[in-house]
Amino acid sequence: MILKNKIIHIMFFAVSLFAGNMASSQVLSNGSLTQQYNSANVFLDAATSYDPTFSFDNNNGKGLLFSRTDLTKWVFDVAVLDGILIPTAYDGMIVYNVGTGNTPTTGNNPTTSTDVTPGFYYFSNTSVDPNFFNPTITQGEWKPLGSAGSPKIHITENTPTETNLVTANTATEKVISITGTADGITTHIDLGTTVLPKDTVINFRKAIICDNTGNQVLVATGSYDSATNKFVTGNGMMNYLLPAANDYKVELYFTSN
Repeated sequence: MILKNKIIHIMFFAVSLFAGNMASSQVLSNGSLTQQYNSANVFLDAATSYDPTFSFDNNNGKGLLFSRTDLTKWVFDVAVLDGILIPTAYDGMIVYNVGTGNTPTTGNNPTTSTDVTPGFYYFSNTSVDPNFFNPTITQGEWKPLGSAGSPKIHITENTPTETNLVTANTATEKVISITGTADGITTHIDLGTTVLPKDTVINFRKAIICDNTGNQVLVATGSYDSATNKFVTGNGMMNYLLPAANDYKVELYFTSN
């Protein structure tokens, strides 16, 4: 009886040790384990053994298939947001959206609606308590992943929108669609200071100028006066005199405080 109990204890210890190793290892998608680096940044290694340098079978390479969902009908499950189970309150979660329209703001959803089209989106919920003790959903927002195959940025008239591009000085670039005026005498466009208050633009990157029919006229990258919101219609070396008009459509790309 004593021997039997010892065997049971040994087996239990071995199973516990194996389970502990599994918990602290990175797991490959093919079921094998990598080395146990407890402090590694990755928790799942989805790579296969395919190496195009040595393999002749390209089909061995595998892709990661995301679940598909319709963000226009999405409802968050907030019952699990106890600060422990999902302490980040879904911040950084990525989904592949198949719907077209606006994300809902009723029920258990953020108060900010996003105009979505099919493509990858992530949930930005930076309002979460840094200590994860007060998770919430309402202040979050669905944002498109910034790649060529992802949804385009939806620019609302007279409203700055983040482009998801972080500049060299760590500021996030913004874009605004705004009406500009050319006097037909100087190589400038005046955006005024009503919609875009003076000194809002800290760093000017470019301005895409279109006529009132939406046809692109030129892209300006020259000097910009933040106090007046006037900019050169050119690149500073070669500027263009535009016909006088007060209805040019300008997409202004900039960073601000």
